Amino acid sequence: MISSEFILIESIKKRVNRTQDLSEKIYGIGDDCAVYRISDNRYGLFSTDISIENIHFDLSYTSLFNAGYRSMTANISDIFAMGGKPVLALISLGIPPHFTSDMAEELYDGMLACAVKYGTFIAGGDTSKSDELILNISIYGETSSPVFRKGAEPGDRIYITGNTGLSKLGLEILNKKMDQNSFPGSIVKHLRPEPCVESVDSILKEYAPTSMIDISDGLISDLGHICTMSNCGFELYTDKIPADDEIINFCINKKIKVSEYTLYSGEEYELLFTSKKEIYNNKQITYIGNITSNGYTLISDNSKSAIELNGYDHFKKTEGK
Repeated sequence: MISSEFILIESIKKRVNRTQDLSEKIYGIGDDCAVYRISDNRYGLFSTDISIENIHFDLSYTSLFNAGYRSMTANISDIFAMGGKPVLALISLGIPPHFTSDMAEELYDGMLACAVKYGTFIAGGDTSKSDELILNISIYGETSSPVFRKGAEPGDRIYITGNTGLSKLGLEILNKKMDQNSFPGSIVKHLRPEPCVESVDSILKEYAPTSMIDISDGLISDLGHICTMSNCGFELYTDKIPADDEIINFCINKKIKVSEYTLYSGEEYELLFTSKKEIYNNKQITYIGNITSNGYTLISDNSKSAIELNGYDHFKKTEGK
C-alpha cells in the first residue's frame, strides 16, 4: 500500500534518474515543471496535472464549467511558478457513460475561459470512456530564466503573494452546507481559483527570486518542498501571513486559530518564493519569514515552536477511512 504521495514521487524520481541518462539540457522530476534548455535565454517548461471527480472536485456543488476552469488554473499556475508564460495545452478526458455532448461542451467552456484569459492555446488531446470524469491537462510554456524550487539559502527572506486560507474555508462551507452568502470570497476561491499572474513580472524584476513554488498543497507543505530541494529549513512568522476578513471573522466566531487556514489551505495558487532582497513597499507581496540552515519553526507572539511538515497528500490516511 502506498503511504505517501511524496515518498512515491521520490521513489519514481530515483528509478527514472538511474535508468535514463539526464542531458545537461533537461531538468526533470522534482519541480513544478520539467525544464528543457532550447537555447541561450530560452527554456521550455512542461507540466501535467490530473483532476478526478470526487477527489479533486465534487459535481454535487461544482459546475462542469468550474471543474474545467479550476483544472486549467492548476496547470497554468505551474508555469507561472517557474517564472514562465504559458503557450499551449493538451487535454485528455475520461468521460463517464452518462455524459452528454452539452455536458462535455460546458466542461470545455470552463477550460477555454481560463486558457484564453491567460494566453494559453488548447492544441489538442485525447478522449476515452471512464467510470468517473477525469481531466488530465499537459501544458507547455517558456521563460528566459526558470526559477526552481532549489536555490534557497540560509538568510533568504520568504515572501508570499496575496493571502491564503479562503479555499480551505470554501471547501468546508460547501461540504457542510453552511450559509454560502456569508462567505462569497471563500466559495469563489475554492470553485474557481485564479492563477497568480499579476505579480510574476514584479517578482522576477524586483526580487530576483532564489526559489519559487505555487501553493497547491498548502503553505507549510509547499514551503517544505522548497526546503527539501534546497536542503535548508525555515522560520515563519504566522502573524505576518495575510488573511482575508472572511477567514478572520470565521475564526473569531469559531475560536479557531487563523493559522489553521492560512498555513494549511491548498489550491490557493498564490506564489511563495525566497529572495535575498528586502522590499517592503509592494502591497501584493508580503514578507513572512526567513530561510534557515535546518529545522521548521513557527513564530507567533515572540513564541517559537518546532513543527513537522503537513499538507495535502493524496495517499495519506485520514480518520474514518
